Amino acid sequence: MDAEKTGLKPAVLGPLVAKFSGIYLEGKWQWPRQFTPLTHYSFLLTDPRADELDVQELARLGDDLQIKLFGEGDDEAGKVGLLLFEGSAEAVQAFAALDDAAVSAALLDPSLLPPGGRLSRVEAAPNRTGDEPALSPGAPVGPIWVTQQAALADIAEAAAKHPMPSLDGVQGIYFTLRSVFVGDVVSSTPGSLRTHLSLVEGDEHMPADPQAFDADCLAVAARMLAGPGPHSMLYLPICYSNIVRASQRAAYEEMLATLPPAAKGQLAAAVYDVPRDPAFTALATVRASLLKYVTNIDLRTQDPGFEVEKLAPNAVTSVTLVLPSGDQRARLAVLRRFAERLGLYRKKQIWAAVTNVRNRVELEACIAAHVPFVTGSGVCRLQTAPVGGRMQPPEALPLLAA
Repeated sequence: MDAEKTGLKPAVLGPLVAKFSGIYLEGKWQWPRQFTPLTHYSFLLTDPRADELDVQELARLGDDLQIKLFGEGDDEAGKVGLLLFEGSAEAVQAFAALDDAAVSAALLDPSLLPPGGRLSRVEAAPNRTGDEPALSPGAPVGPIWVTQQAALADIAEAAAKHPMPSLDGVQGIYFTLRSVFVGDVVSSTPGSLRTHLSLVEGDEHMPADPQAFDADCLAVAARMLAGPGPHSMLYLPICYSNIVRASQRAAYEEMLATLPPAAKGQLAAAVYDVPRDPAFTALATVRASLLKYVTNIDLRTQDPGFEVEKLAPNAVTSVTLVLPSGDQRARLAVLRRFAERLGLYRKKQIWAAVTNVRNRVELEACIAAHVPFVTGSGVCRLQTAPVGGRMQPPEALPLLAA
């Protein structure tokens, strides 16, 4: 398409499309599956565990992205298009270099495609009416190319008038002793960011503006609670350094007061960036401020030696260790140090948990160490709806899509 017709130059339009699509794929197409940007408008998606990519899942991704960008409208001009290309690595690279006109021509005349490649298109959104997604001309089985060509003008127009839509969601909290998700940690990512925000995926996904992030997550929780029940426990991000300051505490309490009082039993506070040894008076302030609105309080720390022994019994509901960045051996060493102190948590009647669990090795290490609760991308990927209450055997983790 002609980018100039959108009112934005190609140098502006391309990065805009790539940024939002990349944020979306980070939440939906995660390790061990990988995606690689080929151009601003194309991504190579691979899944080492599968001989063929699931066309229905891909169609759902396109449909979900359509809803996040443009809502439920039926205007074909604003639809997200999903094209699938199979072939050798050389053919994929050659296809990605084609401009819009060449791709459109190749859809009508396959002989115009790079040698050794085949192009297909998902013709319909999946399963809104129970129908299977249709493919034309043939079923793809290899590398894929995802583009939003038909929607570029709408994206540019929306970006010019309004902020990009936020990427809101939850990630399940898994109870290893019963193989069930018992709640969800809420997240919200402004569309302007380069990567998604999450309380359960390490420093690179933490917010630069904690108060704005916490406020956005409270709004997401309110919308979820307004939907049909029953509701599992929702964990609301609360920045420790903010809630203990009188200058910011009033704003937090004002935000929390907007949540329905009847939902208190389904609400918990995930208090992050907690120091190794929180002061007694600071912790008392946290409890007094939060327990008017939530039932449970979780303290999140990056220190495996968090001094739980100094807390009163039942001072909080749980303490969660955030595994650090670094190589696998270093992360497992921190996990072992934390696990050695689990007896202290039991004595204090405080649950222990581990987050930022990224893969099968770390998940199995947590289970072997009898860590009761785990979260992270190796446990549950970003979801659009809560998964609390869902049974899931550990060998079926991570949960990719509810």
